[in-house]
Amino acid sequence: MLDQTQIHDILNEIPLFAGCSAQVLDALGAVAEQREFKKGEVIYEAGEQALEMYVLLHGLVSFKTPSGVGHLFVETLMKRHMIFGWAALVPEHPRRLGSAACMETSTVLVMNGDRIMEILSGDPQAGFLVMKRLCSMIASTFIDKSKA
Repeated sequence: MLDQTQIHDILNEIPLFAGCSAQVLDALGAVAEQREFKKGEVIYEAGEQALEMYVLLHGLVSFKTPSGVGHLFVETLMKRHMIFGWAALVPEHPRRLGSAACMETSTVLVMNGDRIMEILSGDPQAGFLVMKRLCSMIASTFIDKSKA
């Protein structure tokens, strides 16, 4: 299990949270829970309410949407920068657009979206920075890369 200092450092490496104050990163780390999912286990299904966001620490997760399948693979500690399930940060908890399943045993940090938003509302500078980056992530998700 990771300690709070390690979680703080991991969160600071993730582009969504990089550069937030130490207080914000510590508060985010305090709401993060490390979980392990077995090969074949479904983390979430399309259509479920988006309540939690995930940080992949180790493993292979497959994402299935109506438009196709993508794979996210983290081989080493240095590549722990991927988040998924970011819809949990969108107000009013939209439904999941796709499903996430483990292609091999995977370790993730699980963070409640409402708790993240409470923390960010207490620090408007961090909140603005994270929401600006989230908007960019959402926009890039829906760009048709086949036409680029």
